[in-house]
Amino acid sequence: AMAPRDNAEENECVSGAQLIAEALKAQNIEYMFGIVGVPVTEVAIAAQASGIKYVGMRNEQACYAASAIGYLTGRPGVCLVVSGPGLIHALGGMANANVNCWPLIVIGGSSDRNQETMGAFQEFPQVHH
Repeated sequence: AMAPRDNAEENECVSGAQLIAEALKAQNIEYMFGIVGVPVTEVAIAAQASGIKYVGMRNEQACYAASAIGYLTGRPGVCLVVSGPGLIHALGGMANANVNCWPLIVIGGSSDRNQETMGAFQEFPQVHH
């Protein structure tokens, strides 16, 4: 269940980034490791605003660090990456967590849906639908 928002109005607009941050916080996520870029900047900001400690990384080490948190705490580590190359570079850490049965959540950015298959910036089909 989501935690109630302070001073929430009935028709308050909530961004997807805020929903992600609130959902992670409701699951007692303490840390988020990532490589911030245009498609995920708002998620990193919302996570920090909700009290999650964001640790900026420079490369795929972000996913290894997040998987290590999963190993050490038994709760999912979170890795936030940009679309395209960010997600591709996270694959090693994802495979490592999978093989070792360490809990890990990877959140990847994406181009706008109306730009799919049109060659949008760093477009990469991360989820097949």
